[in-house]
Amino acid sequence: MNWINRIKINQKILGSIIASLLFLSLILGIIIWNSLTDTMAKDLKKHGESVAENIAAMSSDYILIEDYYAIHQLIARARQANEDIRYILVFNSKQMLVGHTFPDFIPKGILDAHTPQGTEKELSILTSDEGRIHDVLVPIEEGEVGFVRVGMSEKLPKEYTLSKIGDLILATILVCLVAVGIAYFTTRIITKPINDLVDTASGISAGNLSLRASVVDDEDLGKLVKVFNEMADNLISSRSKVEKLLEELQEKERLRDALISKLLSAQEDERKRISRELHDETSQALASLMVTMRVLADEAEDKEQQELLYTSRDIAAGILREIRDLAVELRPPILDDMGLIPAVKRYIESFKEKYSIDVMLEVPDDSIPLDDQTSLAFYRITQECLTNIAKHTVATKVTIKIQVEDNFIKIAILDNGQGIQKADFEMARQQNRIGIYGMKERAALLGGEFLIQEARTGGTEVVVAIPIKQKEG
Repeated sequence: MNWINRIKINQKILGSIIASLLFLSLILGIIIWNSLTDTMAKDLKKHGESVAENIAAMSSDYILIEDYYAIHQLIARARQANEDIRYILVFNSKQMLVGHTFPDFIPKGILDAHTPQGTEKELSILTSDEGRIHDVLVPIEEGEVGFVRVGMSEKLPKEYTLSKIGDLILATILVCLVAVGIAYFTTRIITKPINDLVDTASGISAGNLSLRASVVDDEDLGKLVKVFNEMADNLISSRSKVEKLLEELQEKERLRDALISKLLSAQEDERKRISRELHDETSQALASLMVTMRVLADEAEDKEQQELLYTSRDIAAGILREIRDLAVELRPPILDDMGLIPAVKRYIESFKEKYSIDVMLEVPDDSIPLDDQTSLAFYRITQECLTNIAKHTVATKVTIKIQVEDNFIKIAILDNGQGIQKADFEMARQQNRIGIYGMKERAALLGGEFLIQEARTGGTEVVVAIPIKQKEG
């Protein structure tokens, strides 16, 4: 039905008028045909009865004196005088045929096709190769002398009826053509402003906001055109406002991205500074303290003091290890020195040892050329994902897959925990946990995509894809 919607309104109106005229013509044709057919049947019966009664009256004496020649002349003259008479049959009181108008032979079955049932006039409809025959039977002297059958053919009346129907069809066609012409010009006048309005609306929809509909004199259409033009003016005003708001929004979005980028950069710089201070200053101070306690313990004469110094040294050594691990976690030097893959491997080994969770890493190559920002983003996302798995799931196995596809580096992290639900996101929002938001922002700032969802096999799946930018230098 889509093709109907593509038809213009004037064509729809014109088509409706034509369809209505054709339907009306069809109904009138059926009514006229039925009326003429009924009239024809009545006329045939009436004419046949008249002819049969006349022959019955004139042939009574001829039958009694058995003057068959006179009967033949009588019915022959009647047959010639009436073209719609197909045959005339005359029977005596013993139902023996004494006269007929068939030139050669009597058709088979015609004699027995209609026999008298009483002393009244009768009508029977017979079917023949030439069409229907109205067989009128009239008794002669109430049947005591015989009876007459006159067969009235529908051929000539039907030809006359068909000719009249043909005239009606021709007149209908002429009326339809005139009506179509009038309807066409009328609909053109009525629908031209509407079509102009549609064309203007299509042009405005295509982006040409300078178009305006032409003003018309018609009161109703004039109001519609006026309202439409005012709507177009308001549309320009609204579009300007929307464009201005959009520019402001884009500017705010740009400033937000810049702010987030600076915050992340400042955070990484602060992590690097703290990591360096922990490694260079705090670690060195603890190392010096450990050396001093070792010297004091070796020189101590009191056994109890010596054990105390050794115990304190071991505690300091443990603190030193934790500080060095913290320094590495804050900013692993291997990330800057050797790249993403070795840094991730190192972190996974530390994670497995700390949380006893099996982590399997799949990588295509250890040397994927990435810029520092992309490497750092992937490292932090991996770090945040593994931390969330350890804190918020009961997972025992994690699979990390890093691959390069269509100039994108993609990381997929899948665990076998209980899976993340919508309620988990709402709880994280209420508790102001920004881990997922931070991962998403890191990916977005680099033009990448971030997806977190419940895996089909259970657990949670995190997928991040970021365009590859070659590392400078």
